[in-house]
Amino acid sequence: MAKGPLSAPKHTSGILTPRPILGYMAMMGNTVLIPVMAVAIKFLTAADFSTIQMLSWRSALVLIVLLPFLFFSRFRKALFTADLKAHVIHATLSIVSMSCFYFALRTLPIVTVTSINFTTPTIAVILASLLYREHISPISWFALGIGFVGALFILKPDLGGISFDMVVVMLGSFLAACTNLAVRRMPAKSSNFAVIFYLTCAGVVFFGLPGLANFRLPSGDQWIWVLLLGATALSVHSFIIIAYRFSASMLIGALDYLRIIWAFAFGFFIFKETPGPLEFVGIAMICVSGLLSIAHMQKMKPTVNNF
Repeated sequence: MAKGPLSAPKHTSGILTPRPILGYMAMMGNTVLIPVMAVAIKFLTAADFSTIQMLSWRSALVLIVLLPFLFFSRFRKALFTADLKAHVIHATLSIVSMSCFYFALRTLPIVTVTSINFTTPTIAVILASLLYREHISPISWFALGIGFVGALFILKPDLGGISFDMVVVMLGSFLAACTNLAVRRMPAKSSNFAVIFYLTCAGVVFFGLPGLANFRLPSGDQWIWVLLLGATALSVHSFIIIAYRFSASMLIGALDYLRIIWAFAFGFFIFKETPGPLEFVGIAMICVSGLLSIAHMQKMKPTVNNF
């Protein structure tokens, strides 16, 4: 009966069946991969690579990896049957958000960008609650609140003003939240491969073509960081898509706070960034947030609306 004609429309009408454990594992992987990608951006910045040059190489390398899959008919079919309107919305939001973070990481410390970026899950949770009526328990809100306040301790916003780079990161965080929700509401007929492929093609057009005007071929050790940037970018986008398509936004957002631990570790051991007392308090609060969310994992069930 499950495969009969009456049940088929349910899987083509909107959202994929929740697979929370897969989503949780994907986000945990991203807590490490995103800081690794930031390290690659930092080293390429030191080698005088511009934001456009980095993004164009990133898009080109990911496309090279994806193109061989088109030899298989099921991947070609996935592109033809995908919801192009949904992909245009997702790719536009993702490209602008990505540009904001690459730009900011050229001048701001990794931990600063990471801290500001932690407004993303808060925005995503609020939007999901308002737009999609996802159930959010009081304890879950409390856990997310602790993590957000901890991030503010680390950020230490200055009442005297906010730099342009920080405004860019804040804009990127809002657009990232919108991107995450766009992925979550991506129609089931749009496969994960289609999401990544169309995003990459959009990146080649928007970043690759302008990059040709100032083309630069990496040399020596620069290839290591360029290749690492491409590999982590593909992995990060894949994991984000899996996480937000299969799991509840609340827990995914809470787990993402663990990323700041790696941001501090890489900043301290690679770039000699030393956290102060307030930063340590912030880390502790973020850890409490993650532990509370994990403890209530079994009580949280994603709400699936078929639109």
